[in-house]
Amino acid sequence: MRRFIVVTLLLSITGCATYRPIPEGYSGPTANVADSGFAEGSTKAQIFAIVEIDGNRIPNAFSTSRGASYGKGFAVSTVFPSRDVPISPMKVKLVASHTTGAPIHALFSQAAGTFFSVEGIVDFNPVAGGKYVVRGVLQKENSSVWIEDAMTQQPVTDKITKN
Repeated sequence: MRRFIVVTLLLSITGCATYRPIPEGYSGPTANVADSGFAEGSTKAQIFAIVEIDGNRIPNAFSTSRGASYGKGFAVSTVFPSRDVPISPMKVKLVASHTTGAPIHALFSQAAGTFFSVEGIVDFNPVAGGKYVVRGVLQKENSSVWIEDAMTQQPVTDKITKN
C-alpha cells in the first residue's frame, strides 16, 4: 500500500511538470511567439494559440484565460501569453476556438451553432530575433489558424482550415 501511495504521488508531481521550449542551459538564439485573440463580449472570446511544441503541452492562452476566469461566473478574462522558442525547425499544434467563462455557456453556444474551433499541426521554422503571433479566423465556414510574422503580418506557417 505504501508503495502505491509513493508511486501515485510521484506520478502526480511529474504530471504537473511544465515543458519549457527553451531547455535549461540553452544560450543560443531565440524567437518569440505570442498567442492572440479578442473578446466578443464579457462572456465569450476567440483565442488563437500554440498548445504544443514537438508534442509537448505548453502554457497557452486557453489555460491562462481559464485560470484568470476561475470563480467569476460567466465572465471570461483573457490572457495572451508569449514564449521564447529556440531557433530550430519544430512542429507546433495550433488551436483556434471560442472560449467562455462557464462550461455550460460553451455547451449552449455549441448547440446554437455559434461556437467554432479548428486545430492542427504545422511546421514552424523561426528565425533568430523574430517576433511571431498566432492568428486566426473563427466563422461558421472556413475557420482557420496560422502563425504570422508580427512585423510584416505575413503567414510563416501553413494555414489550418476547417470548412
